Amino acid sequence: MLLFHRDMRYIIGSLAGASALALTLTSCAEVTTTQPEASIKWASCDSFTAQVTDFYKLMEMPSPTDGYEDRLQCGEVSVPLNYDDPKGRQLTIAVTKLAPENESTGYVLTNPGGPGLEGRTFPVMLAASPMRAVTEDLTLIGIDSRGTGGSTTVSCQGEESDVDPEAAVTEQLALAHAEHTAQRNQGCVDLDPEYVEQLTTQNIARDLDRVREALGAEKVSYFGVSWGTELGMEYLNAFPDRVDRMLLDSVMDVRQDITKSLDDIAAAVAAAPDPEPGTEDDTEGAEGAEGTEPGDTLAAAETFAPGSFDTRTAITCNAYGPTDAKAVWDDHGARTERLGADLQDRTAHPVSGELPGTSACAGWPFAAQPLQLSGKKFDNLQIVVHSGETVTPPVWGERAHELLGGSFTVVQNDQHGSLAYSDKAEEAVQFLVAGTPMK
Repeated sequence: MLLFHRDMRYIIGSLAGASALALTLTSCAEVTTTQPEASIKWASCDSFTAQVTDFYKLMEMPSPTDGYEDRLQCGEVSVPLNYDDPKGRQLTIAVTKLAPENESTGYVLTNPGGPGLEGRTFPVMLAASPMRAVTEDLTLIGIDSRGTGGSTTVSCQGEESDVDPEAAVTEQLALAHAEHTAQRNQGCVDLDPEYVEQLTTQNIARDLDRVREALGAEKVSYFGVSWGTELGMEYLNAFPDRVDRMLLDSVMDVRQDITKSLDDIAAAVAAAPDPEPGTEDDTEGAEGAEGTEPGDTLAAAETFAPGSFDTRTAITCNAYGPTDAKAVWDDHGARTERLGADLQDRTAHPVSGELPGTSACAGWPFAAQPLQLSGKKFDNLQIVVHSGETVTPPVWGERAHELLGGSFTVVQNDQHGSLAYSDKAEEAVQFLVAGTPMK
């Protein structure tokens, strides 16, 4: 893994793991006109589930894979590092398949967000949630995106900053920290610049289509949460004819303008009541699998996922591009003057650095590769927002709905990415199973 040590205040998802078999596929650029043949060699997930179980024992939590071992299989897909050179260097993408209770009527690819959280446990977490009925007739596919979990990663420890995160942040301190971040980022990138440059949303969307092709499916459905919605939007626009239904929960800002996004987050934080003691996690208190609170699972993810820290930084910075430290600090100061310093200490975005007024993308060496929207609108899209959440404000989902069409639903809670645990869970299942728009 490529480990950029920094604040993980924006973590959403499950945990990470190991992997199994490898195979090679044809180029994603080739358009299939007939039903492709399945080519993933599925095998036992025993080694993966053992690793997951051992980790959760350390956390004194039940493993999310308990009870699903007979339905869960593991496999791998080979994809090009660079899709402009499809026969060049290859990466391994680790995947899981949760077999349905009945005969399968289709596939649902899934992503829990991050970016950079492993995804192979996500299907079993859905099976243990109020959305469990989705696993009756549909086959759920968990995917460790490139750079996460059991998929190909590159290791970089980097050098820890000696800045006290509790210290009062001045312009001098912020600029010094930005310089340290830039040096750390460059040092890690230099270990394998070709690899890091290709850790993009666009390439991960292409990887999804390789998984679809390897499954032998002409079309697949998709369920993405948080950053997984950004990936879903990219996939839907790049491969519209290969998507059956797409469900997006807690939608990212399609503008990918950090100043405007932070303004939206700050407004949402200002409008939200102060959290009760012990409930800082946005999903804390939502009912999860028996014996496991979602907040506990998220804490486990932050600790366990071997690709989450590095991949999060690389994917985010490749989307937004390099940031100017002085401009970031000035923007922070202007927002603080308008809204107060305390509010800014509580306002974070994937681009946000360890200290308020700093950026994780300081000195990033690659140009921005933002979302590529086609301008089309889609009837097979369902967008879900949460009325009081502050991680991905509802206005972001409204904006995506205006640009992409589809159906739009508001869940009346403040819990980020909690659709599967909400009173809309059954409606979400019906959308994925039958295409019925949520109310």
